[in-house]
Amino acid sequence: MVFNMQVLVDFSPFNEMMISLHVIQNPSHHPYRKAWAERAQEKLPKELLFTIKEWGPHFYDWMYFINIRNEFRFNEDSVEEAITMLSKVPDLSFAHMLLGEKYSMESLLKWKNSPASAPFHAFEKEVLLKTASWKRKLNDFFYDYNRYMFAEELFRITPWISRAADNFHKELKTSKIAVLNSIHPDITVSAEHIKIKKNEVYTFSFKDFPTLIIQPSTYATPHVMLCCNDDRVAIALHVAVPDSEKDNEPPEDLISLLKVLGEPTRLKILQDVLHHPYSTKQLAFKYGLTEATVSSHLKLLLSCGLAETQRRGYYVFYTGKRERLESLRTEVAQFMQQPVLDEYIYTPDLT
Repeated sequence: MVFNMQVLVDFSPFNEMMISLHVIQNPSHHPYRKAWAERAQEKLPKELLFTIKEWGPHFYDWMYFINIRNEFRFNEDSVEEAITMLSKVPDLSFAHMLLGEKYSMESLLKWKNSPASAPFHAFEKEVLLKTASWKRKLNDFFYDYNRYMFAEELFRITPWISRAADNFHKELKTSKIAVLNSIHPDITVSAEHIKIKKNEVYTFSFKDFPTLIIQPSTYATPHVMLCCNDDRVAIALHVAVPDSEKDNEPPEDLISLLKVLGEPTRLKILQDVLHHPYSTKQLAFKYGLTEATVSSHLKLLLSCGLAETQRRGYYVFYTGKRERLESLRTEVAQFMQQPVLDEYIYTPDLT
């Protein structure tokens, strides 16, 4: 059967910078770049590091900007060029993608003209109503981060990424399907489709998504799918960098979360709040515990992102966050998969 997908190898300096911010946001989940991220946290000015940590969670730990860059096909030669292009993205489209494409453009336009009817929390409303202001703040931040930290590292890694892109492009000409299947253990490519395993398995038919973008990166491991735009899917090619020390320790937040789940009553409370909101008083009555003991359990669930609160009149109700529980599966799988990932790191031929 004929392989009909177009495969493009596209290194993006801007996307590599976004993934570097993602790594600084969560160093312990990126073993090949953890040491670099820890050095970056020490070197960066405190206010810049605070901004990374404060803003990142609103933008899917900086990954939404990869969607914007790929959607508008910047094809930049430098980080600075991409930042200029980012400032020219139409405000409504910018807000749409910065909010994770959760709302239609039509709805955003209606809510922009009638903010009171918008089902937003405060941050989302500010992004929609003050999009131009957010663009300026983000552009200034990206320029500062590039100047203080990323430009030097980009200069260091570019020769390896360029050579990896050239080598990989040549290998694609020999056996396209076999070479694509060598990118990552969570990717399966056939003549008809590509399957990518994350929290669930995503299947992209080459009939509907005829273009596959391979974006070389020294930061992306253990992630593989970067984004999906219209008729294109973008995945990362993990490039080895000399002198990068791999950290083999399990992520600290993963250990903390597993410890929280290791207490039987707390696990049952989580099961309860995943299916129905409960107050402290209700849970205390159900389990024959003091409200102080239940509050202690709930505090730990909140600290790990497994639950959230909502006030209704005089009572605070707790609800489980199913998406955090789903991501736990991925984090455990990624850690267990690390020895296998070593075999998939692409080392360019520098001869």
